Amino acid sequence: MPDVTAFGYVVPIVIILVAVALVVGLSLAVSFYLTISLSVYRSVKETRRNRVRPALRDELLSRLFAESPDWNTWAEELSRTERVVVEELLDEHLRELDGRDADKLRELGDALGIPEREGRRLENGHEYARLNALTWLTLLRRPEPYLMSSFEPETARERAAAVTLLQTTNKLSNTEAAVSMLLDGTNDQFTVFGQDTLYRVSRGNAAPLIQTASDRWDQWPEPLLVQVLAVCAHLETSVSTESLEWLTAALETEHAAIRAAAADALGSFGWRASLRDQMFLERATNDPSPHVRAAVYNMLASWGDEQALTVLLFALVEETDPRALTLGTTALVRRRERIDTDAAAVLGNAWDWSYEHAEYDQIARTGSAEALRG
Repeated sequence: MPDVTAFGYVVPIVIILVAVALVVGLSLAVSFYLTISLSVYRSVKETRRNRVRPALRDELLSRLFAESPDWNTWAEELSRTERVVVEELLDEHLRELDGRDADKLRELGDALGIPEREGRRLENGHEYARLNALTWLTLLRRPEPYLMSSFEPETARERAAAVTLLQTTNKLSNTEAAVSMLLDGTNDQFTVFGQDTLYRVSRGNAAPLIQTASDRWDQWPEPLLVQVLAVCAHLETSVSTESLEWLTAALETEHAAIRAAAADALGSFGWRASLRDQMFLERATNDPSPHVRAAVYNMLASWGDEQALTVLLFALVEETDPRALTLGTTALVRRRERIDTDAAAVLGNAWDWSYEHAEYDQIARTGSAEALRG
């Protein structure tokens, strides 16, 4: 083997290989030792917690249903391990109980000093710690540590958690503030929790979300816009006079996912006369994407008036994609009592298949096919 020259010295390659092997071996040994040690440590901690959990659960429930639980005295007597277990039990029960029982349990959270501790974590913790702090404050219905802190939510997850805390504790000034907190200055995609939060704050007053979307929809990335459109699809008639031009514009963008989501959203607003333009409907039903056409068919069936169903029926006659035809026909079957034309004769096998499956679904849900047969 050739030798290696370094810093004026000639070192045999065998020596270098042996040294590298020793370093790698030592690293693996240390890693193995640390892994085993950590596993043993965690196992011991979990064993200790499991050992005291049944007694602590019984004590917690006994005090909960007593006239005077005296949480403060109990909290002072708890060891560190017991305190961790009691907090786990508190978290578990607060997610299951409500009313007076939940209020009494929240007093245990106060006795354990959780609100003060989580308020400090809002100021100094990393994102996971801040989210955990907001979750605790929501469970305990204690917004004060958040309101008194200088913490400003930065990520989409933090914004959603903060809005949930304020909404749950009736500290949310108005819907505009909530929508602003969730959407201002962000292009991040929502988590499922964040999307649900946006829906919950908008379902009573959709105007702020509709206005915000109208102003900014073309600036949002596709994933975020699709999520906002999905929320709008469930707002239904809580939208009154707000402009929906941005929705019809979204139905003509270059992204098929946006167009389909826009059609789903427009399905809730069929009572708007401004949406009934014949040329607009023809363009929508002639979309190049079968996925979008299927969404448009559902939109028209959701509207359910004579014009919309007539457009839908003629569009299905020309449909060439099997899946879009099936979905569109299934949507039309739900409105069959409003169709004057013999749809079965026009659509043939597609109608027969969709009708039969709708009938089976009706029987499964109600035990009777009479509602479908009219």
